[in-house]
Amino acid sequence: MYRYVLFAIVIAITGLAACSSSRKTNIQPVTTVNNPAHASAAREFRAAWVATVANIDWPSQKGLSTAEQQKEAIALLDFLQAKNFNAVVFQVRPQADALYQSSLEPWSYYLTGVQGKAPEPFYDPLQFWVEAAHKRGLELHVWLNPYRAHHTVGGPVTETSIVKRKPELVVPLKDGYWWFDPSLKGTRDHATAVVMDIVKRYDIDGVHFDDYFYPYPEYNKGADFPDSASYAAYVGSGGKLTRGDWRRESVNVFIENLYKEIKKEKQHVKFGLSPFGIWRPGYPESIGGFDQYSVLYADAKLWLNKGWIDYFAPQLYWPINRISTSFPVLLGWWKGENTMQRHLWPGISVGSDTSAKNVTEVLSQIMISRGMLPESSGVIHWNLSSVVKNPNLAKALTDGPYKKQALVPASAWLDTKVPSTPAVQTVQKNDSLQLGWTPMQDAFHYVVYYRYGTNWNYRIVNRDDRSVTIPLTEAKNNLQQFAVTAVSRSGNESEFKAIQNPVVLPDVSIVPRSGWNANAPKPFKQQVPVKITIHHEGTKFDSTGDAPKHIKNVQVWGMGPDRNWADIPYHFLIAPNGTIYEGRNVYTTGETATEYDPTGHLLITCLGNLEEQQVPAAQLEALVKLVAYVAKKYNIPYETIASHKDYAAATDCPGKNLYQYLQNGYIKKKVKELLK
Repeated sequence: MYRYVLFAIVIAITGLAACSSSRKTNIQPVTTVNNPAHASAAREFRAAWVATVANIDWPSQKGLSTAEQQKEAIALLDFLQAKNFNAVVFQVRPQADALYQSSLEPWSYYLTGVQGKAPEPFYDPLQFWVEAAHKRGLELHVWLNPYRAHHTVGGPVTETSIVKRKPELVVPLKDGYWWFDPSLKGTRDHATAVVMDIVKRYDIDGVHFDDYFYPYPEYNKGADFPDSASYAAYVGSGGKLTRGDWRRESVNVFIENLYKEIKKEKQHVKFGLSPFGIWRPGYPESIGGFDQYSVLYADAKLWLNKGWIDYFAPQLYWPINRISTSFPVLLGWWKGENTMQRHLWPGISVGSDTSAKNVTEVLSQIMISRGMLPESSGVIHWNLSSVVKNPNLAKALTDGPYKKQALVPASAWLDTKVPSTPAVQTVQKNDSLQLGWTPMQDAFHYVVYYRYGTNWNYRIVNRDDRSVTIPLTEAKNNLQQFAVTAVSRSGNESEFKAIQNPVVLPDVSIVPRSGWNANAPKPFKQQVPVKITIHHEGTKFDSTGDAPKHIKNVQVWGMGPDRNWADIPYHFLIAPNGTIYEGRNVYTTGETATEYDPTGHLLITCLGNLEEQQVPAAQLEALVKLVAYVAKKYNIPYETIASHKDYAAATDCPGKNLYQYLQNGYIKKKVKELLK
């Protein structure tokens, strides 16, 4: 991979119910089952390679402390989560070494600067990465180089090195590398044992190889790979294959057998390969360049044709319009070779160029991949640093193709078992609804779907999450329905069962603060409203008046030097014609010239002096609707409704003409009817 780039340049439900401001409602998901086509999460593989060889991506340098390594790892994983990626391809074996605790190979030089030396204080980097990735909803695929035994920048060859421990399996190359001889059974056995050790001991999601099979020619200064003794032994035992076919067959046998071994141990662990992007020059006709078939002895087309992989990521690190290596032309050719219908997720890279032209190239390649492979779209970015260090690209991704979360496409050939649909409980929290569910043993993700008006949306959460909070209203639309599904490790999603929102808000139109040109508020004390209290504004005002101007005057007066309040005193204001206006933030305490402390009160005022003026029918009707609305939205018992006069006997507010409707129970009765 690295060589080629240079070459190519939670909160539990029981706890929620205990909150004094919450009310729990058990909902049985027995309502109509919606067609998932109208409410389904996007599916796309969004991954990045994290290279540890030469400290390309992580850790940033050798010899960092455990705390420093972990801090860097978390920063990278947080970045991927924030940018709506869903997988990371983490290099754990760059040169027959280990970025994890292994009895088969030494600790990596790229961790501590000394091959064979464990991190201090001790920790297992792979275990740390797996757990941290899963907490962020990311799949973790381990990336291994099967045949590279020692890198030129891999430090000295120590006694712990495989070069010293298994000298019969490796050969030196003229550029300073050591390489496993792929034709030897011992090489295949050792590499298989390394992979299976990881598969058995770690909760990984995939195993990944890149383009290093037989070495690139420059590694041996153009000379042929030094396996004459191995080939002579093969011929001496009766072998008939040419040297090239014999080399390719050695790799083919290894790939096929390893795929079977992984599936026998853990069916859900995906096996992915990322070969050089061109199989052979002339395939298709317009393509020219390096011939991996005859130089690397990698018959990548065969592996794809046979389905010995679960996903295939050819390194298509060329622009769209370069005719001899065109990205879409090559992707189309590989698609034609995907006879077993495995995932085809190309590797893409435009290097470290942060120009708008290169950003557009990346976005275009993602969209081309989506268009050509709609049944299983996705790409892998080489490499993570090229995205992290390119803020223009990172922003363009989240503003564009990665704006919404996506699930990894399902792998039907691995597993078709569908998880059970989670049972959902609801807890109203003021103006939100908290959805909770019991954990599902076979769930790797949960998807929370919700509909406002006619539009469905969704949120993907992790297997450890047990609840999600969603607002009861969004863009003036009430929450209509919701659903929670479980998604398995293989990407299978449970049945979609839409549930009607139990908290149905009355249909109330409220003019926002911008509608009366409100001034910005000052900071003030926070509150949680637990009761509803009625005022009148006190100035004679009727339907002929300019309500927005009048309300603005009230705010200016209240925030002036005589009062010095933080905002307009009331949370909602109702004009004589029944128009309702948004006042101060409900979660800030009101400010009124009153004898009682308004903390915890949701204040509604009716414009006018209702001691002297009659209450217009439209204003009274709007008051009833607004009380029902705030009772539902903010989870306040409507029975708490009272007036200023009830808390401060010395006042006549809200006036005898309005107070009578509170005294005789009219408002409570009408609100109760609405809430039914």
